Parts: sequence; structure tokens; C-alpha cells
Amino acid sequence: MGKRKDKKDRGYAALEGESSPDEDPDIKSPSKSKKSKSFKFPSKKEKREKNGKECDKDRKKDKPRLKMKERKKWKHGEESADVSEELPIFGVPLQLAVDRSRCHDGVDIPLVVRDCIDYVQDHGLTMENIYKLSGIKSKVQLLRRLYNQRENVRLADYEPPVVTSLFKQFLRELPEPMLTSELGPRFEEAAAVRTAEVRGAQLLSLVEQLPSCNRHLLSWVIVHLNHITCHDTSNKMNTQNLAISLSPVFQMSHRLLTTLLGHCQELFPDVIITKYVPPLSAGSPSLPDNPAGISEELKKQESLLNQIHQEMNAGFVSKSREELLWEVQRIITQLKRKLRSMQRAQDMSQTQRSLEESHKSGEDEFHMDLTLQKARSQDEQPCREPTEESEPSEVSTDTVDIGPEISTTPPTIQEMEDPDTSVTGT
Repeated sequence: MGKRKDKKDRGYAALEGESSPDEDPDIKSPSKSKKSKSFKFPSKKEKREKNGKECDKDRKKDKPRLKMKERKKWKHGEESADVSEELPIFGVPLQLAVDRSRCHDGVDIPLVVRDCIDYVQDHGLTMENIYKLSGIKSKVQLLRRLYNQRENVRLADYEPPVVTSLFKQFLRELPEPMLTSELGPRFEEAAAVRTAEVRGAQLLSLVEQLPSCNRHLLSWVIVHLNHITCHDTSNKMNTQNLAISLSPVFQMSHRLLTTLLGHCQELFPDVIITKYVPPLSAGSPSLPDNPAGISEELKKQESLLNQIHQEMNAGFVSKSREELLWEVQRIITQLKRKLRSMQRAQDMSQTQRSLEESHKSGEDEFHMDLTLQKARSQDEQPCREPTEESEPSEVSTDTVDIGPEISTTPPTIQEMEDPDTSVTGT
């Protein structure tokens, strides 16, 4: 092995030493004047940099193609952006949460709060330590994700602690408390007033100064908690226990929450908790049968349609959302047609009734005229009979002159002698 290497080295050296006889050793060609660089294998870093640059070039070339594909998919409704990330319901200002998760019956509170209150009103009023127990965290997070993704949720499939934990999580994640950062300290000052009348008047004036969505949410929450305290013998949750459990969630003191519960009837006398009935869907059995129910359902469907349009205009288009849009539009047309037909039937019945009433009134007037004529004829008949009997006597006395009466007895001898006396005597 060593001999072979030596031979190779000698051969290379001989070649390097050889040159043409005409070539000047001082003069070299420009190709030979350049220094030759030795070949080096690229390191791992250089390979990564080179591959990264090539990938960036490919991405830049493919970007317009990807955008066109995404636009086509959005147009056909195959894919859409994640609504839960772009338009969430949890952790946003209250007004945004109301707009994105609206109750379509006109109550301006988020749908998640309304559903939780309805569930506890039906299943948790008599449950012991309600709002004190915590639910399973994984189930709570699942419900939170479903509401953010605008999915249909059945809270009846979950336990009461899970629902109450979801309710508390929504209120806890509000960027601003229900009483707002501006009015919160003034509520605390009003709760510290000793006189009940003055305290109630100050709280009422502060409640009226709240924004509309905050005022509605506060009223529903306080009235609901007041219902909880009415069953404290079974659920063990009186005013003090509720204040201890929920005042950190509401970002207020124990004293303020206790005071609001004590003045519930005075602050919110007209608030009645009604169970939410969502708009009809394609699987609903039938449409309402009366005009009032149809008009109410029409308002719900139009509110749902506006919400779908807002989400689609924001760029959140999907096949399911497009199908829901067509379904809502179809239900709205059916409701409008049924309402028109019912209104036409009512108009026809009213016109028929008016015609019947006018016909009856005409018949009554005709009968009245007949009765009056009969009465008049009956009154005139007894007056005419005596006049007919007396008329011949009057005619005989006035028109006929019969002259002096002629006696039918034979005259006496004296009358025959003196005719004047007989005439005068008669």
C-alpha cells in the first residue's frame, strides 16, 4: 500500500514539473493566474438555508394559487374561517356578546346566559348547594366551544353543576363587570347607606344609568337569584351563601350583592323570567295557527336571518350556514303567505258580517214600517164609522126641504071652518 502511494505522488509531481519548451515560466495565462479553490462539501446549515430559500420561493409562487382556491372554496361553501376564533362569545364586551349570540324573542341578554337561567329554573331550584358546586372542567370547556362555534346545544344532557359553572365562567370572563367600571364604585357607596328608602332610591337611579344590555343582564340575574333564595330551605342557598359564592364572579362586594337581592322587587318590578323558545326549524311539526303567533314567529325568523347575514358578510361562509340561510328564508315566506291568507279570511268574514248586519237592519226597518202602518190603520178605522152614519142625516136636513108636515089624521069640523089655525097650530 505504501509503495503505491509513493508512485502516485511521484507521477503527480512529474506532471506538475512538465511544461512546454516555448512557454515562458514568468508569463502565465489568465486562466492559470486565477487561484483555484478547493472543493468543499456543504455543511448542514448551508443545506438548511438553501432549502429554506427554495421553499420561500415556492411559497411566494403558490400564494396567488392558494388564494384563488380559498376564494373558490368560500364561494362554494366548502370551507370557512373559524367563527369561534374570529367572533367569539366568551371573553368579549357584553354588547358584542349580545349581538353575536342573540335571543330572537327581544330579550337583550346573551343566549348562553338565557339557556343557563332556564335550565336552573327548571332543574336546579331545589338542588342543594346550587351555584356552590363546580362542574367537570372538560364538559364546561366543551360547552364553551360549542357556543362559540354557534352550534345547537342541549343543556338537558348535562349536570346542573356543569351548567352553573358555564354561567359563572361567562360572567367571570367579561372584560368589564355588569355594573361597569364607572358606576361600580357608586353602587358600592349606595349599598353602604343605612336608610332603606334612601338606599333603594339611589340604587334605582344608578340602575337606570346603566347601558341597556348591562341593565337587562343585571335584572335577569338578580331576579333569578331571588328565585334561588326563595327555595333556600331545600337548596341551602340563602342570600349570604349566594353572595359568598357569586360576588367574586360579578366583581362586586358581598354587601352590594346582598343589597341588590334585598331590593329586587323595588328595582325590577316588571321583570318576569320566561323560558326561551328558539325560532322554528325545518324539523318543526307545523306553523302557528293564529295571527299573533305567526307575527311573533316572523319576528324571530327575521332576527335570525339578520344574524346569519352579518356572519356571512364578515367572511364566515360554510355549507351548513348557507343551508340554514335558505331554510330560514323558506320559513319566512311560508309564514308571510299564511298570515296573508288568514288576514284575507278575516277581511272576508268582516265584510260578510257587515253585509248581514246591514241586511238585518234593513229588514228590521221594513218590519217597523209595516207595524207603524198597521197601527195607523187601526187608529183611523173607529173614527171613520160614526161619520159615515151621521152623513145621511146631515144631508137630508140640509139639502132636502120637505116643507110643513102633513098630518095624516082627518081634520075636525073646527079646522075645516078655520084653515089658518090648523096651519099655525102645526
